Amino acid sequence: MLKRTLFACLLATGAAQAADTPPMLLGHHECIAPPQVGRQEAKVGFTITESGAITDMHIIESSGSADADARVMKCIEGYSYKPATHNGIAVAAPFHENYRWARLRDMEGDRHAFGEFERDIDHRCHKLYPVDRRFFVASQPLSLVNVTRLEGGEVHTSIVQSAGEKADKNAIRCIEDILKDHSDLPAVFSRSFQIDWWHHTVEGHQ
Repeated sequence: MLKRTLFACLLATGAAQAADTPPMLLGHHECIAPPQVGRQEAKVGFTITESGAITDMHIIESSGSADADARVMKCIEGYSYKPATHNGIAVAAPFHENYRWARLRDMEGDRHAFGEFERDIDHRCHKLYPVDRRFFVASQPLSLVNVTRLEGGEVHTSIVQSAGEKADKNAIRCIEDILKDHSDLPAVFSRSFQIDWWHHTVEGHQ
């Protein structure tokens, strides 16, 4: 059965002026996408408090539909974040998310295909492209990459959460290589995938 599914693309605007480290995404989930509107994207601003709660949510750039904007904000409310810090102390900080949505088949076969794809990422990326710890962003060795494949097969990748320039480049290169081996994925999709470099490093795969 076809469903419209929303995939979040998280882009940090930077933490509050006093913060040393920005907030970090800890968990997100798929959401039912709003109806197709003229602009398939909405930009939402909010504040992540010292406890990781989300407050002061507002639309920065509308999709053109008040209903679509409301659904996007409702989806964000279910996400979880690690707050920004200053001198090791959690502080409140502003953040924003850019959301783009696309049609995606939500069938058992597709869920299985994405599961296999994610397992390949976890098993192969750190072996193909070892990461130098010096390139990590402090306390944030996680590359989160959004992959969008359009009709016609064109693929776009973007960094949603950075682990450092070298790590991010290796993450994109690895995911693009693995994508070539997975013809079982939907023809059109938009989804985020993560590479936890710290996990791979402590396992001795540096």
